[in-house]
Amino acid sequence: MPNPELLGGEQRSNMKLELLHIADCPNTNATRRLLNETLRELGLAEEIREIEVSDSLQAEALSFPGSPTIRVDGIDVEAGLPPNGNGLSCRIYSIDGKPQAAPTREMIRRAIRSALSRAATEVKRA
Repeated sequence: MPNPELLGGEQRSNMKLELLHIADCPNTNATRRLLNETLRELGLAEEIREIEVSDSLQAEALSFPGSPTIRVDGIDVEAGLPPNGNGLSCRIYSIDGKPQAAPTREMIRRAIRSALSRAATEVKRA
């Protein structure tokens, strides 16, 4: 059941969730688990599209900042992500000024809330 406090009473069933990663990334499983747990916590049953980035051309085409990357409706969960370029490497998240190998639950929640808010605004305009 959705938690109205976290979602502001909004529900959505067509959110685009992507988990981009490279093969054998040591942080992908933990990030996948965190994303699934966060979705369950918010009462959302969204499908996660996993994309394994396998070469530099694909990385460039996807503007892939490193592995693992979560995007909600095409927007990275790391707000203000600096344009570091693209590549087939592990990603470093800056969390409270410290390097981390994966995003936090709060980063994922914030990105989902933002997508829900954008969708609610679009519905009101229609």
